[in-house]
Amino acid sequence: MEFSEIAALFKCNKCGSCTSVCPLYQNTVLEGMAARGKVALLEAVADGRLEAGEAVRAKLEDCLLCGACAANCPSFVPTTDLFLEARAGLAKELGLPLPIRLLLRALSTPGALAAGTPGLHLFQRLGLPQIADGPLGEKLPPMIRAALRSMPPAPLRSYRSRARRAESNGTGVRGTVGYFAGCFMNWGYADAAMATRTMLGRAGFRVEAPAVMCCGVPHRAYGDIETARELARKNIVALEQYDHVVSDCASCGAALKEYKHLLKDDPEYRERAETLAGRTADISEFLVKHEFPPPQFHTPLRVTYHDPCHLVRGQGVKSQPREILKAIPGVEYVEMQGADVCCGAAGSFCVTHPELSEGVGGNKADSILETKADVVVSGCPSCLTQLKAMLAAKGSKIKVMHPMELLAESYRKNS
Repeated sequence: MEFSEIAALFKCNKCGSCTSVCPLYQNTVLEGMAARGKVALLEAVADGRLEAGEAVRAKLEDCLLCGACAANCPSFVPTTDLFLEARAGLAKELGLPLPIRLLLRALSTPGALAAGTPGLHLFQRLGLPQIADGPLGEKLPPMIRAALRSMPPAPLRSYRSRARRAESNGTGVRGTVGYFAGCFMNWGYADAAMATRTMLGRAGFRVEAPAVMCCGVPHRAYGDIETARELARKNIVALEQYDHVVSDCASCGAALKEYKHLLKDDPEYRERAETLAGRTADISEFLVKHEFPPPQFHTPLRVTYHDPCHLVRGQGVKSQPREILKAIPGVEYVEMQGADVCCGAAGSFCVTHPELSEGVGGNKADSILETKADVVVSGCPSCLTQLKAMLAAKGSKIKVMHPMELLAESYRKNS
């Protein structure tokens, strides 16, 4: 296994700053969970002292990829990039397990996702996922229980299906926005996606949602780098006609902005990827920049906010969601302790590593409960699902919403 920037790997001085911000280390106090331990492991592989096998891959997968270690490293070691590169190298040498291959194939096949949504919707309507938090759930294997807990809402009709039937679509006086409705938002959180569409329309933009592919984040996380690049190329073709590209999923938005690095060695797509990255914005970032019309309806709610890792560190977007929430009349905003600490979802990590995920998620739920908020808001569908599950496990009735849902609701009540 080779590293493109071998010098970056050996910049780590083992100071331990990463241990103070790593959610997994804080919950386990195991050296292998922190970046320092993983870097030492990769140094041994690079020196030939350790074979790059399944044991190494297992240790690298004990990671949320939240980016806290890289953001707080005094030596500026690009830990997240190194771990992703190592995962890609291991995937190439060892292959990927069949369940992971099937998952990634499904995510890169929109037809498969569309076909599975009605069944998942029926499954949830029957109340079967609630088994996870009942007496029977304690008898289920941890991964099955976690899978039940981590199911997205899965409405009967996807966002794109709803958008096609909607009567209005904004005036377009300020231009047209290419809305990237990713997998989770399109097939899972369609209500939140419609709220995003509503808010863009109220801001004076026409909204179009081309048939994009998965953003590629899951494929990069598991090391399937070539599929991630192919998905990036297809998304660039679908989106590059728009002057404004907006995402309401933290992971998708970060992925679109990262295409310029993912395709930096592709002579045909390098500049196109850079252009797309420059035109892409998170929905909160976009609305604040373009001065959205403030709502007038009084919404007497105590609200707190959880920072998605791919938004606060991946995109550097922190103040804008809070500014939007505070603009809603009647909202009492309260900051939770450790708002930017990972919630433990990390895509499929909550299913593949249920005990680690629930440990981190439980701490996040406690932080939310301490605020005595009526609503907790977050701009990532994976985070929304995790927060709902962790709060429900503690018997809490705190509502979990996407910021656009709360904002759009305040307008509707005033209509």
